Amino acid sequence: MKDRFNLYRFASPATFYPLAGAMIPYFAAVAVVFGLAGLYIGMLVAPTDFQQGEGYRIIFIHVTTSWMSMLIYLMMSI
Repeated sequence: MKDRFNLYRFASPATFYPLAGAMIPYFAAVAVVFGLAGLYIGMLVAPTDFQQGEGYRIIFIHVTTSWMSMLIYLMMSI
């Protein structure tokens, strides 16, 4: 029972890479579903601003993409 929950065995690339490769399609599917749900909510469900109108919804896309670009720059610097 103790060996069943030993996560240290995945520290070896020889055992982690096959597992990660097998999980890529599932993670991609979940990412697509969440991405589409976020776009739907951000562009169609979220209310408009009383002063800026429809232009306010651009913030929901602009802010998330700017954070992602900063994260990418951080990962590249590391």
